[in-house]
Amino acid sequence: MAFKRVLILSQYYAPESGAPAIRLRAMVKELVKLGYDVRVVTGMPNYPKGEIYDGYAGKLWMRDEVDGVPLRRVWLYPASGKGAAKRIINYLSFTASSALALALEQKADLVFVEAQPLTLAFPAWVNKVVRGTPYVYNTPDLQVEYADEGQWGVRGLIRLARGLEGFLMKKSLSVTTVTHAFVEHFHQERGIDKARIAFLPNGADIDFLSPQPRDAAFAEKMGVGNRKVFTFAGTHAPYQGLEVILEAAKLLKHRKDIVILMVGDGPVREKLMRDAEEAGLDNVLFRTSPFSEMPSLMSITWASLVVLRALKIATKMRLSKAIPPLACGVPLIYAGWGETADIVAEEGVGLRVEPEQPQLLAEAIVRMADEPGMREKMGKKGRALAERDFSWATIVGNWVKQIEGVSAHG
Repeated sequence: MAFKRVLILSQYYAPESGAPAIRLRAMVKELVKLGYDVRVVTGMPNYPKGEIYDGYAGKLWMRDEVDGVPLRRVWLYPASGKGAAKRIINYLSFTASSALALALEQKADLVFVEAQPLTLAFPAWVNKVVRGTPYVYNTPDLQVEYADEGQWGVRGLIRLARGLEGFLMKKSLSVTTVTHAFVEHFHQERGIDKARIAFLPNGADIDFLSPQPRDAAFAEKMGVGNRKVFTFAGTHAPYQGLEVILEAAKLLKHRKDIVILMVGDGPVREKLMRDAEEAGLDNVLFRTSPFSEMPSLMSITWASLVVLRALKIATKMRLSKAIPPLACGVPLIYAGWGETADIVAEEGVGLRVEPEQPQLLAEAIVRMADEPGMREKMGKKGRALAERDFSWATIVGNWVKQIEGVSAHG
């Protein structure tokens, strides 16, 4: 074991419910099982509403513990989903406070940086210069490219961010990312040697997330009755283009046996709720449910909806929200491009349609609703795929071997 003491540096962590927090918590559990001494430096929980959770407000820093793992939480300016300027302040505030926290922490053998935002790797680089601790730059998406494609800010800032990201990646021990397309992208666009890029895809706790009989009490709680439920579960964010689901729902108003369940929170949720109400969409229900209820939620779900805008960078993405349904034996209806689309098509675990096409999405929902045999077959294939490729134990174990290999070869 080249590294014994590992420090996780992330703005997001449990009890937050976003993809980074869920993924890192699962990763930490597996590292502990493998015998690593793990600590976490993170922010006061506030995602996705941008409001500090009860019990954490008004504190500059505090000690905490999740799953028996010690955490140091530090202050940040909470502003998730509250406009670009406030989000930048949110990111930079945690970058600054975490830099101090990192300096005060016991020296680790390795720092794993969840580089969202990318500036968070800067304290890790300073820590490397001052204390000699190598760091892993983990990036689950193409932040700079998304900002550029979305035309956020001015071109000068985009160039600065691209240069900073390249610098911080090259100074790391390894760049870790979630898709094969991202590996190729960072090799070509940032000049990172492929031998230093590690693959750490999204996974699932396949013991917790497993096929369950229909939970009638949960169905009653959600208000879906005996209808066939098509669920979107996750953060309601702009890049997903969730409006397409509402447009598809308009085309399905005559199907009284079908209901669409929108579960989660996020910056565009309130607008979606207003739009659905104005359109009189009584076949769309907005609900909240913690990740701990995911098996029950999937037990009442006929198929899981995963959508993404028609963005150029989408061709390289693999979405984490597609994995829990598969682990629970629930097929996908995926409206988008990228590695997730390829997986759905090649593995036969759902239906894939083009993004931002309400008619095609509605047709896929109808087909899934009307062909229960197909749906059952796809669900079984999804569970088998999760057991084979998406187990966190397998994913993290493989990643550790990659990182220790990189370290051994300098």
